Amino acid sequence: MEFHVHTDASLLVVGAMVFENVTRNSDQLVMNASRLLNKAKYSYNITKKEALAMVFALHKNIHYLLGNKFVFYVAHVALIYLVNKP
Repeated sequence: MEFHVHTDASLLVVGAMVFENVTRNSDQLVMNASRLLNKAKYSYNITKKEALAMVFALHKNIHYLLGNKFVFYVAHVALIYLVNKP
């Protein structure tokens, strides 16, 4: 079973959505979660906020993702570069 994890961050909020890959062209929503940032995390730059959203997604969905293949989808180009860096 494969899961797709979509994350995003804004000025005040981080969020994550987990989809189960049912067929090659169809995903089914399993979980959606978001949280407000506290004062300390509010001052993070956008790259750190996007990374925080990935960590938030892992903590919230460890029971779905542990032992299964999953793919992160993020919209932040700098973070994609850091994750895929050899």
